[in-house]
Amino acid sequence: MVLRQLTRRDFLRASALGSGSLLLVACAPSPTPSPTPTGQASTPPDGGPTPTPAGPRDPFDLPPIEGATLVTDPAEFPTTFNEAPALATRVAAGSLPPVAERIGQDPLVLRPVHEIGTYGGSLRRAHMGPGDYVNPSRFNGGRDTLVWYDYEWKGIIPNLARGFELSADNRELTLLMRRGMKWSDGEPFTADDVLFWWDDIYDLSDDNLIPGRLAVATSGGEPLAVEKVDDYTVLFTSAAPYPLLKDQIAGWGPLGGQAAWGYLGQGGYAPKHYVSQFLPKYSSEAEANAKAQDAGFDSWATYVKFLMAPFNNPALPQLSPWICTSPISNPTHIYERNPYSIWVDTDGNQLPYIDEIRYGTAETIELVTLRAIAGELDSQDRHLNITALPVLLENEERSAYRVYLDSSQQPDYGIRINLAWDKDPVIGELIRTADFRRALAMGLDRDEINETFFLGTSTPTSAAPSDDNKYFPGDEWRTKYATLDADAANALLDGLGLTERDADGFRMRPDGQGRITLDYQANRSFADFPAIGEMVKEHWADNIGIDLAVAEIAGNLLTERAQSGDLQLGGHQVGSDDPFLYPNTVLPVSTNEFAGMIGLPYGRWFATNGAEGVEPPDEIKLLRATWEEGLTLPDDERLEVGKEIWRQHVENVFSIGVVGFGYLIYGIHYAKTDLGNVPGRIVNSLVIGAHNNVYPQTWYWKS
Repeated sequence: MVLRQLTRRDFLRASALGSGSLLLVACAPSPTPSPTPTGQASTPPDGGPTPTPAGPRDPFDLPPIEGATLVTDPAEFPTTFNEAPALATRVAAGSLPPVAERIGQDPLVLRPVHEIGTYGGSLRRAHMGPGDYVNPSRFNGGRDTLVWYDYEWKGIIPNLARGFELSADNRELTLLMRRGMKWSDGEPFTADDVLFWWDDIYDLSDDNLIPGRLAVATSGGEPLAVEKVDDYTVLFTSAAPYPLLKDQIAGWGPLGGQAAWGYLGQGGYAPKHYVSQFLPKYSSEAEANAKAQDAGFDSWATYVKFLMAPFNNPALPQLSPWICTSPISNPTHIYERNPYSIWVDTDGNQLPYIDEIRYGTAETIELVTLRAIAGELDSQDRHLNITALPVLLENEERSAYRVYLDSSQQPDYGIRINLAWDKDPVIGELIRTADFRRALAMGLDRDEINETFFLGTSTPTSAAPSDDNKYFPGDEWRTKYATLDADAANALLDGLGLTERDADGFRMRPDGQGRITLDYQANRSFADFPAIGEMVKEHWADNIGIDLAVAEIAGNLLTERAQSGDLQLGGHQVGSDDPFLYPNTVLPVSTNEFAGMIGLPYGRWFATNGAEGVEPPDEIKLLRATWEEGLTLPDDERLEVGKEIWRQHVENVFSIGVVGFGYLIYGIHYAKTDLGNVPGRIVNSLVIGAHNNVYPQTWYWKS
């Protein structure tokens, strides 16, 4: 998709108009470097000089996608191994086994994108407190999936598993584990850790940890069967063909590793030797609850979820390149190199090169930007607001960093709708009426929102993916119900009998109990979503006579309200770059996430085969059936089904797309100019788990 190309003059003007406070900082004299939130200076490990980038550049002159590559031919594996000096000292002291023993016989070999690096140093990043747990999992989490995607997002490659094989009938997936691989505490990582998760944590008969069935862990209406063939071989068997199972394990979903999903009791594996001591199965319900209560938790289930979150629990054995040593509740959230990291470069150097990653707390996104332009951060990709792009670009030379742009394949912003809203039956019925949602969608001026909050870098859109996405349903679906048409919108609302208005011109409720007022809640994360909500409020008031209450709330409270059914409309990213691999924002699949607020009770109904939850409307059942059909099809046949999913979603306006395909969601990554192996451009995809695919374990400080 071609975006409007902005010049540096455009950005400076936008900065002067919309980011004046930041511009004043940018134009001030260069400050004396001050301590960062972590108290560490931003220098390479040897204190060498910081290079300065050359002159102005066009930030929209995007380079090709690039990234580190996996070496799969054992003949190209290194035969000797090296490690960071700090670990070598521990080996010499006898407190750590030699590096070859820690890695095992099947290292995960990466060819860095540019060159072999050197060891040492810290990396400073910013996060926004305990609710920002996605920040480290998306950057330094590994990824710790059993299989993953190549850096171009074109195919599945081995990862923590050294190999995989899918049977000809697409019903059996065999994973080969890395022999000799170990958890961060030195205990072996084997097939038992996969089986432990399936049998003892994801247990379909016990809702304490994971409510109901995970849709991705079923096929043909039946749960997957998982068995241990030997210590290093796991076999997944499905009742129906399931060619996408390998993709589900690779993607950003419930089977996608401990770093991202352990906090929900998900991930696809878990350290049996550690977690089992807190489960009733391995002691008793009373003993497990007693341990939880001693730690301040109400039940063993909530305690286990806390313990399985790497960002909360430094005692948790981990598989990522860096492991948490200071929890996210501390002012500085710290990850240090994993002595048992399985990653090595082609010269046999155990990765990561950089010793530690330190997350300093920033209370607002403005503070993140201020620290970035002052050079007080070394790397950042989350919480860099698109409206800050002009000032970020203007300070590249001054503070010796580089801004990289990675456009997305899905809408950047839209309105998530809780179709199962039941706190007010009258409003609930309106929300569940397709013509009402269509009128809301056509009552928005997307161009004004794009220019005001996205500097014109996004594209007005429905919830459909980008034109170059393989599931894009066609040009007409880009704009369907996604252009301002007040006449058509008002005709739909009149047709629903909503013709009565109050003295201020707002439409009255069908029961006559005051005006129709919808409720919109959002937090300030990727953008000022509450402020966008205020503009939505103006549009709906002026164009269709619908009132909107807008509230700003913290991210963790937003999730809690979504899970409890107390969230009616939420401003955030909508749509998906792959409806099969990241479906929660497309149809009811999840039972406990903000992303799945299209109808969490509907997701529960599907997960329990109708035993619990709320039966969804017929159009939701059809959408879900279409999705389930696509899961069983080979790649080429699945394409048309994926397009049909988007036609149904857009036609029914299950979420309201507003703008997309720009740089709002993980579209800006920032790194100091003396960091090596930083790719110039990556695939910006929720499925692939960006920004793990910048491969930070291969980054290093240049001398």
